[in-house]
Amino acid sequence: MDRFILQRSTRPGWWVLTDTQNAVVVRFEQGRFNESQKITGLNDEPVSDYMAVARVMREIGEYMYENHKDLI
Repeated sequence: MDRFILQRSTRPGWWVLTDTQNAVVVRFEQGRFNESQKITGLNDEPVSDYMAVARVMREIGEYMYENHKDLI
């Protein structure tokens, strides 16, 4: 199973990236990744371990840059 799953959102111009390893979901607007990202746990649970979130977001940013530069 892939760690990252990237899908179009039902909201036009938005994307949903799921990190299956860390149970984190990031919603973002195409072309505005850093400015628009909304981070939640799976099932829209709030994320409380901010140090872990910082690490996960760095990894997500690296994945997006390496694989989907056109969307960020």
